[in-house]
Amino acid sequence: MNNTSSGKAQPELSETRSVIASWLIQIVAILDEFDFSIDVPDLLRRAEVDPDILQDPNARVRSRRFSRFIELIVEATGDETIGLKLAERNTPGSMHALGYSLFSSRTLETFFHRFDRFFRLISHSAETRSEIRKGCLIHSIELKEDVPPVRQDVFLATVLRFVRMVYRADYSPVLVRMRRPKPGKVAMDEFDAFFCCPIEYGHDSLELHVAEKDYTRVLRGANSDIVRRNDQIAMEYIARFDEQQIIPRIRAAIVEMLPDGAVSLESVSRELNTSNRSLQRQLQDEGTTFNTVLDDVRQHLAIGYLRTGRRSIKEISYLLGYKDPSNFSRAFRRLTGQSPQEFLENERQLDDS
Repeated sequence: MNNTSSGKAQPELSETRSVIASWLIQIVAILDEFDFSIDVPDLLRRAEVDPDILQDPNARVRSRRFSRFIELIVEATGDETIGLKLAERNTPGSMHALGYSLFSSRTLETFFHRFDRFFRLISHSAETRSEIRKGCLIHSIELKEDVPPVRQDVFLATVLRFVRMVYRADYSPVLVRMRRPKPGKVAMDEFDAFFCCPIEYGHDSLELHVAEKDYTRVLRGANSDIVRRNDQIAMEYIARFDEQQIIPRIRAAIVEMLPDGAVSLESVSRELNTSNRSLQRQLQDEGTTFNTVLDDVRQHLAIGYLRTGRRSIKEISYLLGYKDPSNFSRAFRRLTGQSPQEFLENERQLDDS
C-alpha cells in the first residue's frame, strides 16, 4: 500500500519484523548454563537489545537486532554449531502459548499445521508451510529476510527437538534441507549426529521431511483442552501485537462472539471499530473472505470440541453459533467431507490403531 501522500517516511520492512522476547530469554538463559566465558550483557548491548526486555516474555525484539545477537554469539564462542547446542536445551516456553499447544497436539501432522497457523507469534522473519507429498509431510520454512545460518540452525534444530520430545527420543526425519552452506568436516559430523538423517545443504528453503507412519501416530501428550486454551491465547497475542494483520484480529473476535450466535461481517466490523467496506477490502488484500475465515475458525473449534468427547453435538452446535444441530452437521460435512459422527468414528479407529 502506498502511503507517500502522508508526507511521512515509512519504516523499512525489516524494521517492522520482530521476534517474541521469550525466544531471546531462553537463549540467554541457556548461554548462562554453558561455560563459554562470554559477556552476554555486552553482546546484548552491541546488538542494541535493551536488557530490560529479558523481564517481559510477551515483548517483541526487532528481528535485525536478534540476528545480530546470534552473530555475536558465534563470534564470541567460535562455534558454528552453537545453534544445535542451544536447541538441545530449548523448552516449550520459548514459543509462548504456541509451545504448549504444540506439546499437546494430537499428531505430528496437527503439530506442524499448528506451526503454520501461529508462526507469526514467534517471528515475522519467515513463513512456514506443511504439505503432504508422496507419503511425506514436508515442513518448510521460507525466509523473508536475511537470517544468519546459525539462527536458522537453532530454529530447525529446536523444531526437531520438540518433535522428539512429543513423539520419541530416537526419532529421525526422512530428510533435512538447509539453506546454509556445507560446514567443515568436524561441524558436519555434529550436524549428522544431531539430525540423524540425510542433510542437503545450500537449498532454497529449510525443510524437515516426516514419514506417514510418524506424522499420523497419535502422540502420548495429546490434550485437546490444553490445545484449545493455548491456541486462544496465541490468537489473542497475535491480534494484540500484530495490529497490521487483520486476520488474527478477526479470528480472535469471532471466537469471542460465536457462543452468542450473532457473528457476521457487520458485528465483527463493529467489534474492530472499522467499517464493513474497510474490513472486506483488507480481507481481499489478504486473498480471502470473511466467510472463509469464519468457516476456518468454526472447523478448528469443532474438531477440538469433538475430540474432548465432553459435549454433545447439540452443545457444540450452539457454541459455534448454529441455531440447530442439523445446520452444524451440514456445515461440518461441507468443511471436512464427513459428518461429526463419522469424524468421531474415524478418531476412535485412529486411537485403536
